[in-house]
Amino acid sequence: MRIEQVEDNFYILHGKMKEMTDYYDLKVLLEKRKQAGKVEVQFKIPQAKEINFFILGYLLKLARKDGFKFRFLIASPYLYESLHRFGLHIFFELENGS
Repeated sequence: MRIEQVEDNFYILHGKMKEMTDYYDLKVLLEKRKQAGKVEVQFKIPQAKEINFFILGYLLKLARKDGFKFRFLIASPYLYESLHRFGLHIFFELENGS
């Protein structure tokens, strides 16, 4: 996965989101934002069809315990439906971008 910053709080996550290195890359980015008090983040996910459970768990922890507000623009109908089935639409704002 490659992270592209478009604006201060808007990022595009290119490629697959399956590796542990992807988890660590996102964690470093979000920890910096947390320390700066910037807790609103938008992610566009144009290609991934799945997200590593470590990443999902970390994002859920940030949303529930640290007050992060996440908005996802998801191109894959499969990923969008999966996140809804997991009930994550309760904690994240999900937008179908297909």
